[in-house]
Amino acid sequence: MPRFEDAILRKILPSPEEDRRIQGVVRDVMRILETKIAAKGLAAKPLLVGSVAKGVHLTGTEIDIFVTFPPDTPREVLEREGLAFGDVLERPVRMYAEHPYTRGWYGGFEVEIVPCYRITDATQRMSAVDRTPLHVDYVLGHVKEGQTNEVRLLKAWAEGIGVYGAEAKVLGFSGYLCELLILKYASFRGVLDSSLSWRPGTVIVLEGPPARTFPEPLIVVDPVDPNRNVASAVGIEQLATFVHAAREYLAAPSERFFFPRPLKALPISKLRVLVRKRGSGLLAVSIPAPALTEDVLYPQLRKAHRSFADLLHRSAFQVFDSRFDLVGKEALFLFELEVASLPKASRHEGPPVWVKNSKDFLDKWRRSPKTMAGPYLHGERWAVDVTREATTAELLVKGKWRDLGLGKDLEKAARKSVGIHSGVAALRSKHAEAWTRLFDKRFPWER
Repeated sequence: MPRFEDAILRKILPSPEEDRRIQGVVRDVMRILETKIAAKGLAAKPLLVGSVAKGVHLTGTEIDIFVTFPPDTPREVLEREGLAFGDVLERPVRMYAEHPYTRGWYGGFEVEIVPCYRITDATQRMSAVDRTPLHVDYVLGHVKEGQTNEVRLLKAWAEGIGVYGAEAKVLGFSGYLCELLILKYASFRGVLDSSLSWRPGTVIVLEGPPARTFPEPLIVVDPVDPNRNVASAVGIEQLATFVHAAREYLAAPSERFFFPRPLKALPISKLRVLVRKRGSGLLAVSIPAPALTEDVLYPQLRKAHRSFADLLHRSAFQVFDSRFDLVGKEALFLFELEVASLPKASRHEGPPVWVKNSKDFLDKWRRSPKTMAGPYLHGERWAVDVTREATTAELLVKGKWRDLGLGKDLEKAARKSVGIHSGVAALRSKHAEAWTRLFDKRFPWER
């Protein structure tokens, strides 16, 4: 390992004292769970999983403990008892994903207690998390001496460049995916070198071939389940970012890839100057953020973002760039538009002149109060100039947002309160960092 990466490891490895504390928490929580399981007469067992179980955790890690139940356990019993075991933690919070689990604290560490079914083969899987113990067994059974630190480097690097985590917020490279890549390519630099040849549709196999076709840009066949793509969360932009960052890092290694400088929000005065230079239109839509887990909320944020963008596109407002963000307790949707306003007149095209029902089009628009000119022929088609319903994006969204699919919880929140602002009025101090992220095109390591 190059000496440069040795220095990085010293910063990301848990200290011997931190590792002692982690092991103490694991021991205590496992013992308490075993006692509670025995008292209830359940055939369940606690099991350490995640990065701590595999010895690839970074400093400041969370601890994942599963409670495994026999496959014949009724689902409602697994969920009820699994949540009850979460009460051993301090400040427990019920989390609801594919099935409920508990997140809390113990001995200064964040801990998750997750119920699952105890299976020996992926074909027996009954919930999304049941494979996890099999993943632990696979990694522990195949990792070679020295590779645990290579995994740590890859995880810290992926986090630094902004693509670490398969959760809905990031849609990037999971911890398990990083572990498999090290098993496949032997080292951190081996993964980066190999990634330079990745293209959309690349398939990476550790054991058997995939059992089906996967549509995602990167396919890494799960060695414990050939029906699963471990890289299914990785989007095309995250894949491209990984490959570009690998090329950049190999050419000029830097700590910035692991520890990027935080983004500094531009003051509103500078944002206004920037927007004047760009000459574009701005639109900001804010909705109170529902109190949901990120894995439930972020898919709704993406859906709402697509719905707003589609509405703008259908109405001839070309979106130059956009993003969504969580700012405090607000869901924020930002759009930079090619033009701030459109003319009153809008051309509406109809059928070709020789189509039988073209008379219906003529009759409708000759009588319509919206008609400004026509009907007339535009090439082979009938067309009519009509009065545009909204000449600014702000008026359009104000008039149409109730018709959009925003996700059920966001829709409820929007019915109580929605803020829609355009132009310089969209540049609010509390949103300065979000606007800066939209305009600042630098990669994290370039800041």
